[in-house]
Amino acid sequence: MSEADRFPFGLLSVALDGTVVEANRQAQVLAGGGEAPVVGLRIDQLLTGGSRLLYHTYLLPLLQLHGQVQEFAMSLAAGGGRVSEVLVFASLMRDREPAVIQLSLFPTRERARIERELLRVQRVADAVPGMLFEYAVDAEGRGQFPYASAGAFELYGLRPEQLAQSDEPLLALVHPDDRAALAQTRRQASPRENAWSGTYRARRRHGGEGWAWHAVRAMPRVQADGSVVWHGVVTDITRQREMELADEARKAAEQASRAKTEFLARMSHELRTPLNGMIGFAHLLAGDAGAALDDEQRRRLGIIESCGQRLVTLVDEVLDISRIEAGRVELQAVDVPLLPLLGEVLQVVEPMARVRGVALELDTSTPLVARADADRLAQVMTNLLSNAVKYNRPQGRVDVSVQALNGEVRIEVRDTGLGMNETQLSQLFQPFNRLGAERTRTEGTGLGLVITRNLVELMGGRLQVDSEPGRGTVMSVVLPQGAPAGVAAESDAGPAIESGAESLGPRHVLYVEDNAVNVMLLEAMLESMPQVVLHVAEDGASALAAAQAERPDLLLLDMNLPDTDGCTLLARLRGIEGMATVPAVVVSADAMPHQVEQARRAGFHSYWTKPLDVERVRRDVQRLLAAPGAGGDADTTVSAR
Repeated sequence: MSEADRFPFGLLSVALDGTVVEANRQAQVLAGGGEAPVVGLRIDQLLTGGSRLLYHTYLLPLLQLHGQVQEFAMSLAAGGGRVSEVLVFASLMRDREPAVIQLSLFPTRERARIERELLRVQRVADAVPGMLFEYAVDAEGRGQFPYASAGAFELYGLRPEQLAQSDEPLLALVHPDDRAALAQTRRQASPRENAWSGTYRARRRHGGEGWAWHAVRAMPRVQADGSVVWHGVVTDITRQREMELADEARKAAEQASRAKTEFLARMSHELRTPLNGMIGFAHLLAGDAGAALDDEQRRRLGIIESCGQRLVTLVDEVLDISRIEAGRVELQAVDVPLLPLLGEVLQVVEPMARVRGVALELDTSTPLVARADADRLAQVMTNLLSNAVKYNRPQGRVDVSVQALNGEVRIEVRDTGLGMNETQLSQLFQPFNRLGAERTRTEGTGLGLVITRNLVELMGGRLQVDSEPGRGTVMSVVLPQGAPAGVAAESDAGPAIESGAESLGPRHVLYVEDNAVNVMLLEAMLESMPQVVLHVAEDGASALAAAQAERPDLLLLDMNLPDTDGCTLLARLRGIEGMATVPAVVVSADAMPHQVEQARRAGFHSYWTKPLDVERVRRDVQRLLAAPGAGGDADTTVSAR
């Protein structure tokens, strides 16, 4: 037995051509199982497939470069299908002739098993999203990462070995404002051996703007020397954080929108209430032939009424802008015959045109139908025609025409005004921008065209502008073409009542209102209708008592009462015998769409928005009283002015 056969490890000498030239007894056992001799075989015959690959591609190049390799794991084919796991220490013996590779083979069955387990754990750790870590902090507060998974590179671009000596490379990537708080949460946790958890910002691994959000959670283990070792995980919560921030922003925006809506609704209510009395009494007084007023006094009354109506228009425009921004404009697309609608709009604008000496002309040669919301289209055309009159020359003209083209209809409003330059055109649809008109006597807010364009687009159309300085302006509304006009739609106001007031006989109207000025105004409006007996109640309790004492033929209810609201009161009034079908009308300064819709669902037949239109009130009262108790045929409409 040679001395080498006494070694507890295998010893192989391999020529540079791969031939085994020497092998001790332990090597024979490990490589050949003690049966066939291994000397004279090729080293490839002793190695498994994976080990052959490592031997030629990794071990040999390292030996050529360094002369030796330590602790290199390989697998030997021991015969009979058995495999021997060995730890190899290799040396290139250049001083021998010929040179050989000396391989010392140490069996590593248990070590290999442990390493396989560790490898599996390592692979799992590296596959876990984020960074698994062991973080050691000494008594002086200095930290290092004895272990960090491959997630360190994914999160921070740092390799684990860069963190083994110090935590400074990682802390340098933490947002400066978050470093102190992160350390504070760790210090607060360790004395009580509680979990350390916190969030912080760090530089994005792959660049880009902003910061990534990371969360850390770890458990401590206090050591005898006062140091603390943490075992935990860091995860990237950027997407989650962005979603949380987006949700917070959405909730804040919704809250702001609700607050704005509530403010606008309240503002509208508070402005309309005094305007109702101011405009209503000014209109009644100016129209009272028996009033001892001279021409100048009537002119001043007209100014009061006009200024009040202007303020109502401003309130409506602000509300329209708010509805459009919130996407709450409800439209009903129907086939609208254009010539009747344009004719009505011209009648509305005609007094303004007459005062300014502007001629209005409607080309009636082309009776076309547009697919649109009739009320909103009337609002659009009223605004365009009003602008064409206001910004025209003295003794100018406004021509309105309609034409069809490729399934669309075009409504043109052509004026002979000053026109606009390119700068003015680029600013035309900016809210509250009047393009210099604020320095003139021409009234306006700069909201009309913004609302107009949005309404046209909501109806599936577009607003086009063609203008040059000195050549006037052409505003064109292009809408989908509707079906040919048939029988004209009935007016929202219902059938006209031709009979005299006396033919109706006494009719009892219960008006529930706590504002004395509003009561006085309605009393004045109905003075010309002697058949109407008006009963007034200041609150819900009084209204119920009045209805039980004398069944009314018409209910006029304010929505905001001292002890209840209009919808609740109507439901209670309907419970009184004989009151189930009595027509009911809202009389309110509330003008938001959801308020009108709420009233409709509650069973109201009409909705009068303050300030009240005197003629509309009289007409509606006469219509609703013409068929007592027949509420089903009444319309649910809004009358603003």
